[in-house]
Amino acid sequence: MTLQSSGTISLANIRDEYNNGSSDPVVLNDYYRGGSLVRANADNNTATNLSADIPTSANSSPLSINDFYGQARAFRKTYSSTATDQSGVGVFGDDFAVNYPKEIVINASQTVGATSSSAPALKIDSTGAGTITVTNNGSIEGAGGAASSAGGNALQVDGSVSVTLVNNGTIKAGGGGGGTGGTGGSGVYTASATFSSLVDQGGGGSSTPQNNKPSWLNSIYTSAGNLDGVGVVSDRLWRGINQQFNRSGGIGSSGQFQINHSGSAGAGFSGNCANRGPIYISAQTNITGVYTVSASISSLYGSGYGTPTVSVSTSTSSAGTSRSNSGTANITASTTTYFTGYGTASNGKNYYYNSLSMSVSGTCLAIQTGGSGGSGGVGQGYNQSAGSAGSGSSGSNNAGAGGAGGAGGAFGAAGSSGSTGSNGSGTSVSFPSSAPTNGAGGASGGASGKSIQGVSNVSSSGSGSLSGGTA
Repeated sequence: MTLQSSGTISLANIRDEYNNGSSDPVVLNDYYRGGSLVRANADNNTATNLSADIPTSANSSPLSINDFYGQARAFRKTYSSTATDQSGVGVFGDDFAVNYPKEIVINASQTVGATSSSAPALKIDSTGAGTITVTNNGSIEGAGGAASSAGGNALQVDGSVSVTLVNNGTIKAGGGGGGTGGTGGSGVYTASATFSSLVDQGGGGSSTPQNNKPSWLNSIYTSAGNLDGVGVVSDRLWRGINQQFNRSGGIGSSGQFQINHSGSAGAGFSGNCANRGPIYISAQTNITGVYTVSASISSLYGSGYGTPTVSVSTSTSSAGTSRSNSGTANITASTTTYFTGYGTASNGKNYYYNSLSMSVSGTCLAIQTGGSGGSGGVGQGYNQSAGSAGSGSSGSNNAGAGGAGGAGGAFGAAGSSGSTGSNGSGTSVSFPSSAPTNGAGGASGGASGKSIQGVSNVSSSGSGSLSGGTA
């Protein structure tokens, strides 16, 4: 207790304040400020010394009982304005670990707040020694949590340090952040693709046509292939891609014995040759998806050429995906893909007036990613209001919209969970992944911080309130 400010003061009063429990005779010179009984502030102790009027031993004046009027054995930190991110070590410096009374007083209408949910507003460090008293007449406020994250603690007592709390104000844990909304489900739609970088692998080369074929086809076409009509129809000549080979004559109409490719979105490419081929083309597309491919062999003047087939592969040594007559093939964007049209029993045979055709669709079944979930609102905390829920992004091309985020929690409350994203729709595909899919669930909201962390080491009194749990 603070010594009286007037009236009679005795040596026993001084001993009871500064050397309580001792029965030794009082030697006044033992009570200079700066000794072990009446301590002076360490250089990094910013608190007020309640014995500041007692002279130090460096003072030439002898001690007088009158020097002890209104003095007390303690360091006191008084908050008369807003402060943030406070700690015992930060206030009392080296003296925090000394067995000497320490007081923290927060005045009415003042706030000690946290600026980050990773640290409390006021921390009593585990190195504290001596009696530690916190008197809160104002407010101690933790920081609000970010989206889906926990709020911060208000008052935190570390280790086994004992604290006496007189709470006549409010101690508020930071609210938890709202959860992020779930992503919308993937949708499947019909996309218009653009093919580019077409190369006539079969017809190009040092002569026209070169009649090249992929190595895997050697087991089916053991003899040479041929893109030109032969025999009585030797003038049905292969002209490459969009008549890239200027071969005069022939009875074929313009664009008949070649690959036709406009380069337009959704157009794909197609063509035919007057013999067994193979038609062997490489190309790239700008959209990953499931495409339709087809092949046919006319049989007006004979048969026995086998099944018209298209292979789709990213390698010249593997057939990849082969489709008889027509079917679907999985094609990856920006990847050189080889398309080979042939007849399964056409080895060494001439088609005469028949022809081999191949086509690749310009549209495909593609997957559209769902809309992103809305952001969660921040939790209420020091100098920060609880944030409202963010809206999810809308879905396009049959994709589901993202779910709304959850609202941030008030002081001492958890954030709300985010909403589930909407489901996608469309034709089922399994490439490049399974779709359509259902929307994802929203993330849980963050938990509230603690109004008092380390409450088992705290002795509490006062008429104030707590917002948020203790631990």
